[in-house]
Amino acid sequence: MTRRPLLLPALGLALGVGLGLETSAMPAAALGALPLALVPRLAPLAFGAAGWLAAASARVPPVAPPEGIVELRGRVVGAPDRLEDRVRFPLRTPGGALVEAWAEPTPWPLALGDEVRFRAALRAPGGRRNPGGRDPGERLRAGGAALVALAEGPVVRTAAPAAASRLERARDQLAEAAGRWLPPEQAALVRAIGTGDRAALDPAASASFARSGLAHVLAVSGFHLVVVAFGLERLLRALLLRSDALASRADPRRLAAALTLPCALLYALATGAGAPVARAALAAAVILAGALLDRAPDPLNSLALAAVAVLAAEPAALLDASFQLSFAAVAGLALWATPLRRALPVTRPAPGSWRARLVEPFLSGAAATVAATLATAPVLAFHFRQLPLLGVAANVAAIPLGAALTALAALSAVAAAASPLAAAPFLLAAGPLAAALRAVSDAAAAPRWGAVGLAAPGGWAAAAATALVLAIPALPRRLRLAAGALAAALLLLPGPLRAAAARARGGLEVIFVSVGQGDAALLRLPDGSAVLVDGGGAAGGGPDPGARDLVPLLRDLGVRRLEAVFVSHPHPDHVLGLEAVARAFPVARAFSNGDRGDGPAREVLAALSPIPLAPGEAWERAGVRFEALGGDRTPFAANDASLVLRATYGATSFLFPGDVEAAGEAAAVARGGLRADVVKIPHHGSRTSSTEPFVRAVGARWAVACLGAHNRFGFPHPEPLARWAAAGAEVLRTDEGAVRFLSDGRAVRRVEAGSVLDALATWREQP
Repeated sequence: MTRRPLLLPALGLALGVGLGLETSAMPAAALGALPLALVPRLAPLAFGAAGWLAAASARVPPVAPPEGIVELRGRVVGAPDRLEDRVRFPLRTPGGALVEAWAEPTPWPLALGDEVRFRAALRAPGGRRNPGGRDPGERLRAGGAALVALAEGPVVRTAAPAAASRLERARDQLAEAAGRWLPPEQAALVRAIGTGDRAALDPAASASFARSGLAHVLAVSGFHLVVVAFGLERLLRALLLRSDALASRADPRRLAAALTLPCALLYALATGAGAPVARAALAAAVILAGALLDRAPDPLNSLALAAVAVLAAEPAALLDASFQLSFAAVAGLALWATPLRRALPVTRPAPGSWRARLVEPFLSGAAATVAATLATAPVLAFHFRQLPLLGVAANVAAIPLGAALTALAALSAVAAAASPLAAAPFLLAAGPLAAALRAVSDAAAAPRWGAVGLAAPGGWAAAAATALVLAIPALPRRLRLAAGALAAALLLLPGPLRAAAARARGGLEVIFVSVGQGDAALLRLPDGSAVLVDGGGAAGGGPDPGARDLVPLLRDLGVRRLEAVFVSHPHPDHVLGLEAVARAFPVARAFSNGDRGDGPAREVLAALSPIPLAPGEAWERAGVRFEALGGDRTPFAANDASLVLRATYGATSFLFPGDVEAAGEAAAVARGGLRADVVKIPHHGSRTSSTEPFVRAVGARWAVACLGAHNRFGFPHPEPLARWAAAGAEVLRTDEGAVRFLSDGRAVRRVEAGSVLDALATWREQP
């Protein structure tokens, strides 16, 4: 432990930050414990108190946003993220306030340090939208941002750092050269890996790399900085050793480190200074500084120093997946790689032999890949709810390709900054590597069994599993199997336990899921099986609510299969999300109104092969009867032909009328049988729906409007909401979070939907 004096203090700091982020309460003992840092054995306690203080003091309370449109000015203080058709970036205003800004992409690459102005509507950050989902509002407030700014017009740059302008020009020149010398798909990969510019990546490429477990290779991260920085250091050292004159005057190792250090920092800035790169740059600086001082730093001690520096500057970084993944991976490499290599039944070859040059790098690389995979598994389960089964094999094949491609992409960027023509040789060499990397990713992502879905363990369970995995190599042999089994149980058991709890509870559970501007409702039947009514969808090419909202929710609740999917009508905001759901879960059967749709919705429905359900027809399971009360396409089309579905369980019922408007509602009223305890408000609360006869015929106690926050349609309109309220219904909205009900067949009650632990509720809790 003497060689790792910062390890325990860093762990204490991380624990203190975690506790401080969990609650805003701050015990007086935290201040009193700080002097204990002077006592070496009590330093972890002091660092824990400091972490608690830092996290609690950085948190800002909720703030009521001003009405109307305001003009904002400020400086970009973090790396901007390109998210589909929007750019997200942190903005520090002249008064010192921090806001998270969302804007249309700028014609110039928005960069760290830019001074900008734009008109925006200020909003309070949203909270947790679905059970088990993340709370973006809490995350922003923990980082010091109390408001979100939604730009109403273009972002205007009023000043840019000179260095940022030069880097932007270099990025543009690389993009131009890559587009000239490479096919579009290969050019996009080179741009993403070389400079962090992901604007040209198509969604299929991003999805492939995410599913195959190779997303870290695609996005510029610590891996890329390590390849560039330490590849450059070794190259410089080799060149310096060849010069007897230089080697006699200066230590080649020290000189190479001195030359590499500013290059590593420049690379971090050139690729956008994202959080993983910045952390890797800090760790690399520690190692290179150790070389300058003729000290060989311990990897874990260097990692601890980097963690202390990052958390001291930004306590909320502890919540970032990138922080957790990067530090877990490096810790796994430090603790697991050597024991795993020793466990291989192949002895290390003699230095300088052909086996040392060709075979050993492969074996050591495989051991390192397995080490990083084991260490990051709990983090992947917590954030992404899946573990890529082919990830180890894919990484063994992809990391050498990614390392070579990273080096060539960096050389291409440097050459392109001088002349697009000078980059041609490097780009032509990088093209086949990019194609091979994409082929490896596609092959690993293709099998349905290539990734196993998991329910997310709780944050502290994931942290405990990570600690157990990292501790295994240092434990006595008799305890290693037990530690591994406990870590596996923490990751694998939450889903089955929640599924068993749902079966034991019985009754009918209905969750109107918050999927943005669209419809989706999950029904958990008395036998624990699951049924989905519509699946949301992003018509404008934004984030897919199926992958973002539905798949994580289903996994968190322990769902392994869908017994049925009902599609009200083939509009994008009801259908497109089902594509991701069908990829993740087997679907036993699907029903629709018979309309096959067009465009992307037609393709999704074709894959589901739904059975047309005519008015009067029904399907039943576990005592719940699903009956079509509307959906006749003969006189109607589009919205008015929506499937009007009534789910009845005992004396209780739920009505799902899709997007029917006045004509479709009138037909359903004439057919009769609409009365329900809970109704999904038709067509997201538009003025052309929720007619008075329909509202009276339903007579619901609760009416749920499914819609997205600040949607461009202005839904829900006040008139239909007023009609439901006048009829005695309590109006609820999914833009404020998911809405959850439980029925025992005799009565319906509304329950909170903020946690997946709500699934453990039993009927004994009823008053």
